Amino acid sequence: MRLVKILALTALSVIFFAGSMLPVFAVETNDDDGNYMYDDDGNYIEYEEYDPNEDVEEDAFTSTFSTSWFDNHRRAEVYTITTAIQLQGLADLVNEGRYDEYTNRANQYESFEGKTIKLGRDITVRDNFTPIGWSEDICFKGVFDGNGHTIKGLNFNENGGNAGLFGYLDGTVKNLKLKGNIKSSGAECGAFAGYLGKNGLVKNCKSYVTVTGKAMTGGIVGHNDGGTITECVNNGDVQGTMKVGGIVGENWGKVTKCGNRAEIKSTERGATTYGTGGVCGRSVSEDSVVERCFNTGLVSSGTEGTGGICGYMNAKGSKIVSCYNTGHLKVRNNAVLKADNIRGYAGGIVGIAGVKGLIISDCYNAGAIDNSDVSGGIIGGYLDESELSNDPDIRNNYYLNESGVKGVGSDIAGNAKNIREGTDRISQATLISSASKLGSAYIEDSENQFGANGYPVLKWQKKHGKVKNSRLTCVSADMQKKYDRFIKKNPASERPDWPVIIFFNHSAFTTQAIGDFHEQ
Repeated sequence: MRLVKILALTALSVIFFAGSMLPVFAVETNDDDGNYMYDDDGNYIEYEEYDPNEDVEEDAFTSTFSTSWFDNHRRAEVYTITTAIQLQGLADLVNEGRYDEYTNRANQYESFEGKTIKLGRDITVRDNFTPIGWSEDICFKGVFDGNGHTIKGLNFNENGGNAGLFGYLDGTVKNLKLKGNIKSSGAECGAFAGYLGKNGLVKNCKSYVTVTGKAMTGGIVGHNDGGTITECVNNGDVQGTMKVGGIVGENWGKVTKCGNRAEIKSTERGATTYGTGGVCGRSVSEDSVVERCFNTGLVSSGTEGTGGICGYMNAKGSKIVSCYNTGHLKVRNNAVLKADNIRGYAGGIVGIAGVKGLIISDCYNAGAIDNSDVSGGIIGGYLDESELSNDPDIRNNYYLNESGVKGVGSDIAGNAKNIREGTDRISQATLISSASKLGSAYIEDSENQFGANGYPVLKWQKKHGKVKNSRLTCVSADMQKKYDRFIKKNPASERPDWPVIIFFNHSAFTTQAIGDFHEQ
């Protein structure tokens, strides 16, 4: 019976490649983003297989949390959790404090500073999850290493602020994917962290979480208060009232090598300083950096400042460098803004630039802009009243003919003409071949392998290192050489969102299957 199943599976799996009679067998695809996940040393993360025979101490249907994995009297450097109730147990240890059976009273809160929590396998959260940490004093300060795994079913509705897997994070989260639906009736809401402290780091993470909150809502982090978000991609729709972004709502820290592919929506107006952006809603500190990031998602904005990358910037020295937008910008609630004599500004990179001395360089916009009172290919409105002549900090930025008639939509001082050298209008054909002009952060992608409509993409979006499944199995050295030559001539055949295929010898496979059958 086992042999019949093997041979049946083989028959169903055989396809033919490029007209050759040599069969191929599709055995693996990349992750949902078309990218691999790597550890801190750049090595591909092998996903650990779930062992159905592994003993599980707790029953997820009869318990809500478990802290049995943590021994207060025998502390370890690394703890591995493998169930949803152990994850909720981590939240309980951080949020509620440790109960000491010897003193019969609550003891100190656990921050796990200097400790590492590892996720041992994919887990599914079945009950309403409680975020981990909720204030500066009661938060996670250790390292949470997802180890390439996924937390699914992260569905909860938080009555208040600081909503996310971590409500307040002043430690590290890395190598993790999240799937679910997070809602909050308050501010500071994000899939991985509602609030990211100055020591916080979110690295190599991907979100498929639909996030809905109030002000300061982001796909990865709600409010970044000086921390770092790097190598993260958001694929879940984000909606908030104001200060809404695909990666972070309010940014006072660093956002590097991040991208948004989902729809970003804001619903309310406020003061002129409010913004909505494909990457960040606002970036408002002299130390804030948004670098080597992209947006390809729709930005549907109800606030005054709408940007493909950032809605609003207002601190001298704040940077947006080597970023691009191909997403559509659509301004809503325009009539309400006009009723209060508030203009809506939309820019392909920045909606509103509130002060001279911002650094906006090596960026491009290829996204359309609709329904804004004032729009610019790069900057919607420059609201600083000082002289802008020869401002060296806005340079080497490009926008399509179709995305705006001028680089800076409007400025109060009336000197936008003096910074035209920093914003250049070009054709589609020119932009497609402009990677070298944009700088060393970019590579060309004329075959549209990375979702930017054939325009230049960022180098970090390319697969790192050698592709894990490039080698063929059970074929001759001559066939391997032919395959290598084919890939060299047709690089799109190994684009990261295609399945990886492995050639095999049908006869050898059948012989091995028969041998396995006899051994059984």
